Formats: sequence, C-alpha cells, structure tokens
Amino acid sequence: MSVNLDSMEMRKMIDPEDMLSYVEQFDEQCNQGERLAVDFPLPRYDDIKHVIICGMGGSAIGGDILRAYASREAALPIEVVRNYILPRYVDSKSLVVVSSYSGNTEETLSSYEEAKKRSAKIVAITTGGKLAQCCEEDGFPYLRIPAGYAPRAALGFSFMPLLVFMQRWGFIDGQKQAIAEMKRTITETIQSNRFSTPESENPAKQLARRLFDTIPVIYAGEGAFQPVAARWRTQCNENAKVFARDFSVPEMNHNEILGWKNPASILCRFHVIYLLDKEYHEQIHKRFAVMESILQSSVHGVTKISSTGNGLLARLFSLIVLGDFTSVYLAYLYRQDPTPIPAIDQLKKALAQ
Repeated sequence: MSVNLDSMEMRKMIDPEDMLSYVEQFDEQCNQGERLAVDFPLPRYDDIKHVIICGMGGSAIGGDILRAYASREAALPIEVVRNYILPRYVDSKSLVVVSSYSGNTEETLSSYEEAKKRSAKIVAITTGGKLAQCCEEDGFPYLRIPAGYAPRAALGFSFMPLLVFMQRWGFIDGQKQAIAEMKRTITETIQSNRFSTPESENPAKQLARRLFDTIPVIYAGEGAFQPVAARWRTQCNENAKVFARDFSVPEMNHNEILGWKNPASILCRFHVIYLLDKEYHEQIHKRFAVMESILQSSVHGVTKISSTGNGLLARLFSLIVLGDFTSVYLAYLYRQDPTPIPAIDQLKKALAQ
C-alpha cells in the first residue's frame, strides 16, 4: 500500500522522534549556530600555516562544505581529516579544529591527542563528552553546542561556527552578505518542501517518490558541489537506510561511465541525479548533457536539479536542504524511522568490547 506523504498520521507513526522537524527548522539552527560562534571568546593565533578540521560522519560534513566553499578565497590551505592519524606536516604552526558532536568519537579523539603531542593550536566544537573533558583538562578552548540532535541533523552547529571562526581569524573575507542570502535561500527552500506543502507542489516529496525502490546515484561537478553530493548520499544512507553513491564530473567521464553497461538487470534499478549549478564550467554542462544520452537507456531515470540563489553559499545550501528533505520523505516511503542508526550502533558496541 502506497504511503501518503501528506498524512500527519503517517508522519507520527513512522517518524516518532520527528527527524523532519530538524530539517524544517534548519534556518533557525543556522541562526543559533552563528550567534554561538560570534559570542565565543575565540583566541587569536599568529603564524598559522594551515587549518585541519577533524571529524567523522555528520560532524565532518560541515568541514567538507567549509573547505569547498572557502577554497576559492581562503588565505591558507584547509584540509578535512576523517581518520585516527593527522598528516605528517601538522606541527606548532597548524590550527586543528576538532569537531565531534557527541564528544566521544574515537577517531576524532585520537586526532586530538596527536594534535596535542605535536603542539598544534586546538579549538574544539562539541556538546560535551570526553572531548570537552580533555579540552578542560588541557586548557584548550571549545565551543559547546546544543545537545539532543542526531549529528547529521546538527549541520548548522557544525558549519556556521567554522565559517564564523574562519572570518574572525581573518582567513576568509567578511561573509555578512553571503550569510544573509544563504539564510533567505534556506528559508525559501524549507517553505517549498516542508511537510505542510502538499506533494503536488512539493519538489522533495515528488523526488522521493521517483527514487523509491531504486538505488540513487548522485553526480555533481568537481569542486564546491562535491560535498553536497556526498551529503545527499549519506542522508539517504542514514535517514532512509538506502544504499546510494556519489561521484564527480568530469572524473567519472574517465572511468565510471564505462561501468554503466553491466549487469543490465541491476543497472535498470539505478536512478541518477544531476546536481547542477549555473557557474559550472561550460564543458561540465556539456558533459552532463552527453552523459544523459549515454545513461538514459541503462537506468531507471535521470533527474536534473539546479541550485537556486545568487552567491555560492546560498546555492550550496539550496541543494543541501532539498536533499535533506528528500531523504526523510524517502524514509517514509520505505516505512523506515529516519532517526535510529542500528547498524552503526551495533558496530560501535562491537568495537568497544
């Protein structure tokens, strides 16, 4: 029996912890995250050569987006580390931002200890846990963000502080206008895709319906929009419990495009999503068009989605918010509670033994 995506009764039954409400309130979360970062007593650091952002999963995606966004104008290199081990070049002239929502992520705690041993400058973002305890004992500053969210649902608390901190440190130029437009675009995207907007007028509900019973494959242009495609994939994984993958263009044109041939009986269940942007290089737009002609006969369907907004920051988040809504509606169609992550919990429990 088909799920009615406009039914409040259905929403309450499938989503008892109301993951959808976090997406609907994302603009408010960004405002709160910005205020926390502006008011935080941030230390000034001199002679910094590079910035390392350490995190995993939902705590790392903010760093990915920040790095992609700031890469065009940052005054120094920014790298995201999803691992136990820091790059060899990290030393006393490195600034390491350690982001762990729970404060107990073992990979991130390992990176913290290594940064401390190498005398790096350290700032943390967390709700508490072992990371907060370590910072207090070792004398490193940390921004305490609100608890009670799934890490993936706290993007406003992981991204906005990073953006504000980079601006306050002078690593990127003032972002007041870009942030204001980003907030307007997020609010507009929420209004178009929130639960109260019926499926007949709701792009996210319609897209979720197309993706149901398929394997989503998300393609974006190389560069700033690659982390957006990764966010779409991981939100499908965690919220809808759906296998999905992402890749970038033009790189896929040199290898993966040949894989859309076999096995045909499986490829016909794949649905390809193009995340498009007006500022892609003209050759990237041509490549997407040619790709469609090649893939169309092999896959379930191809859906093209264009970013909205003027500035890059607004355009990035127009797609992020749409993807977040789509993943929750897709969870509803599968009758999957989007909040629990049983396989991850099982893995962590086994590793702790």
